[in-house]
Amino acid sequence: MPPTYCPNCSNSLTIARVTPRDDRIERNAFTCRTCPYQFVLDKHYTDKYPMKKKQKDDVLGEEQSDLPINEVPGGCPNEKCESKKAYFYQLQTRSADEPPTSFFKCIECGKQWREY
Repeated sequence: MPPTYCPNCSNSLTIARVTPRDDRIERNAFTCRTCPYQFVLDKHYTDKYPMKKKQKDDVLGEEQSDLPINEVPGGCPNEKCESKKAYFYQLQTRSADEPPTSFFKCIECGKQWREY
């Protein structure tokens, strides 16, 4: 497993493109922002430590019976669906002086989207 902290100064490492001295090919490396330490990534660490695909959360849940149904201007963004109605609710996801975010779920195909 590659290091995540610099062994010299204990600062957090960041990923950057580098050209090692003995190689002309650019590679990714963990680099320290404060000292010259670099850990060149010359292996495929994703094979040994596979990343899991993020599961999409069903924002509106399985039961929408208590959610209002609105007609959506422009209709469902799914090209195969022609529905103009969707379940919706609003949440304040940003600061109080910003408008709330509207979350939608198409009644016909179940496509979910949001509008700011």
